Amino acid sequence: MKKTLPLVLGVLFGVYALAEFYIPNWRVRTMTEEFQAWGGLLTAAAFILGGANIIQVTWPKIRRREADWQYKVILLTSAALMLAVGLPWHKLGDGGAAKLELGIVGAMSDRGIAATGPATGRIVVSAPDDVMVQIGAVVAPARRHGQAFQLDVPAGEVEVTLSRRMAGYRALTGKVVVVAGQIVEVAGDPPLLWGRGGRVFVWIYDHVFDPCNSTMFALLAFFVASAAFRAFRARNVEAALLLGAAILVMLGRAPLGGAVSSVFPDFAQWLIDIPNNAGRRAIMMGAAIGAIATALRVIVGLERSHLGSD
Repeated sequence: MKKTLPLVLGVLFGVYALAEFYIPNWRVRTMTEEFQAWGGLLTAAAFILGGANIIQVTWPKIRRREADWQYKVILLTSAALMLAVGLPWHKLGDGGAAKLELGIVGAMSDRGIAATGPATGRIVVSAPDDVMVQIGAVVAPARRHGQAFQLDVPAGEVEVTLSRRMAGYRALTGKVVVVAGQIVEVAGDPPLLWGRGGRVFVWIYDHVFDPCNSTMFALLAFFVASAAFRAFRARNVEAALLLGAAILVMLGRAPLGGAVSSVFPDFAQWLIDIPNNAGRRAIMMGAAIGAIATALRVIVGLERSHLGSD
């Protein structure tokens, strides 16, 4: 039963996934969307199981101080850190309730400021230096040269948005009712966001993960060059053709080839567009046929390697 039930479920859902393309009925489409939602839940559960499996595999090696156990400590620490900063902590408590603070600070005539029109009021913004203000089509810093941003607006309801210049902060938006001749102060401090779009998560991704990722791919170039050196030895006809094509493509892509003759860039482009594309499409077609064959074997129950059997 331990292997029979997963096999039966795989056959049933495989047959359904194949048949639903040929059944033009809205009920089938609704059922498909429901199954896809279940698939999303199963994917989330798989991530949890994957995290538990990483801990189960790496922690005993750390405890026994096996070879390279220090890297496994870094792995678990990094995973725990990204999990902590990836949760939306700002939604807990009052963190998600931040909003604009409004206050009437006086009348334009009281401060000796002449009104620009009979139905005009003034908005004064009180916010940190790194905050941008948007009122209608006007976008400006909240403070410039030590002075708070202020703008004369027509009397009535005006929408004000405060946002930080850097990503990872939630913008504050509110509507201000301005009375003619009145000065309204708008104060706010856009709060820090947590989670995938949060400031800490984005900073770690941009300044830690992305440079490490770029470094790893840069190191791969040396491995590719080493493998190419070994593969391009003209030991037979096939290797000689590969070596010749590689030399022509490199000459066509390098400025030196174009300086020698315009034939090299054109011929290199022809090699990429015609023989290379033909081989790539043949490989893709073969992979697609193999995927179809494997899927059919799973649907009919002949393929059982995913159940843990040979």
